[in-house]
Amino acid sequence: MLGRVTQGYMKQDFDYHLHKRQTEMQGVERQLASGLRVNLPSDDPVASVNFMDYDSRIKEMSVYRSQISFAQSKLKTIDSSLDTVTQILQRLRELAVQAANGVYTREEREKIAVEVDQLTREILAQANSYYKGEALFGGTMVFDTPFKAQYRINEQTGIEFLEDVRYIGNSQAQLLEVERSIKITMSQPGNQIFWAQDMGIYSTISVSGYTAPKDSKIVIDGHEIQIRAGDNIETIANKINSAGLAVRATINTQAGSSFFAIETTSPHQLVMYDMEGGSVLQDLGLVDNGMYPPYNYSPAARVYTGSIFDVLIDFRKALLNDNIHQIGGTAIAGIDQSLENLLRYRANLGSVSSRLDIINERFLADEVYITEAKDNAIATDIPKAITQLKMLEFSHDVALNIGARILPKTLLDFLR
Repeated sequence: MLGRVTQGYMKQDFDYHLHKRQTEMQGVERQLASGLRVNLPSDDPVASVNFMDYDSRIKEMSVYRSQISFAQSKLKTIDSSLDTVTQILQRLRELAVQAANGVYTREEREKIAVEVDQLTREILAQANSYYKGEALFGGTMVFDTPFKAQYRINEQTGIEFLEDVRYIGNSQAQLLEVERSIKITMSQPGNQIFWAQDMGIYSTISVSGYTAPKDSKIVIDGHEIQIRAGDNIETIANKINSAGLAVRATINTQAGSSFFAIETTSPHQLVMYDMEGGSVLQDLGLVDNGMYPPYNYSPAARVYTGSIFDVLIDFRKALLNDNIHQIGGTAIAGIDQSLENLLRYRANLGSVSSRLDIINERFLADEVYITEAKDNAIATDIPKAITQLKMLEFSHDVALNIGARILPKTLLDFLR
């Protein structure tokens, strides 16, 4: 049964649709005035989520670009320091070639030794460089001077010379996140960059028939290697050699006895120790667990190594001792190795810098595209909004005209 259509019912129905149309017109006018199709999440939940995702990505890229800018400045500082060291080493090589010439006198070589010492000190200053309060070449130990020096007055000349330089940083590279889950190596530790020769530690303790007494771990150049109870020396050597490190473990047999040795395959300081509770490296005669790495080598082991500073200090001593053969042989060879190692790291720095430039350019391009997508997600389609507004205005005018004809009718209108 249909209800009665009264004047009151028609008025309510007219008011409802009139108000709905006015609300729609106000919404379109607000879109045109603000330029935004979505002013509240409820206007379009999907578009709102997309907008927030785009906005979050733009902010994230801005942070990464800031980090890349910092990294590029730091890389330039690192390369500047290494360029200075390169020039000094080239000058030292010239001095070594000159001093190896037999026409120089002992007194002249002593004068060259003084210059060599001063140039070595400048290399030390560069190795202890800082950038914004952080050491460049101390690994991840950035708040302390990575190279500590000792000086001694030479009795022959009465001059104080640099006698020993020790690295006290760690062996971890400085990493930087430049994208989600993507990290690059900013700088290698100083005990790799400022190293000239491969290092070897040779045990003098027989390890024939040795087996690991219990499960334990050893750490070599920051990499943990699991040792199981019962592993013999061949198994331990294989585990070290298959760990993907720049080291090589060997077993040397002499007079029926076996001796363990570890050598580096690229110039750097070898850092190794037994993890707490273990004693494998100590049992093999390589380390002394009572000492602090990297200078925890066993007193009974034969250790061969050479940093840039070791090479240059030996060069200066050869000059003072007037040892032409050592100057023309060991000293020049050590300087050449130092230069080769240093240039290898500088080439790597150049590659890292080029990669950062590429990533930064990609971020700049992506920012343009994502900003456009973000704007389109909630932006007003002007032509469409104007057309919609005109249609609403037209229907609104028509409704008002019809309402003006229907709603004012009274009982007299029906009695005509």
